[in-house]
Amino acid sequence: MRHIIMAFGAGIALATSVLSGEEDLRAGGPWVLTLIVFPACSLLCLAFVLRDQRRRERADGQREHDSASSTAETGGSVSSER
Repeated sequence: MRHIIMAFGAGIALATSVLSGEEDLRAGGPWVLTLIVFPACSLLCLAFVLRDQRRRERADGQREHDSASSTAETGGSVSSER
C-alpha cells in the first residue's frame, strides 16, 4: 500500500510541475526548475518505487519457491514423521 501511495504522489508531483512549468515559461518565471528539475526528481522517485517493488516481488517468489522445494524434499510436513 505504501508503494501505491508513493507512486501516486510522485505522479501528481510530476503532473503539477509540468503544468506549472508551462505557466512559468509563458510568464517568464523560473521554468528551468519546474520543467526540468522537478519532473526529473519525480521520475527518479517513480523509478525507485518500481525497483523496490520488483525486488520485493522477486524475494517473495524466491522464498515461496524455496519453501515449496524444501517441503517436497522432506516428503511432507513435520507431523508425518511421528
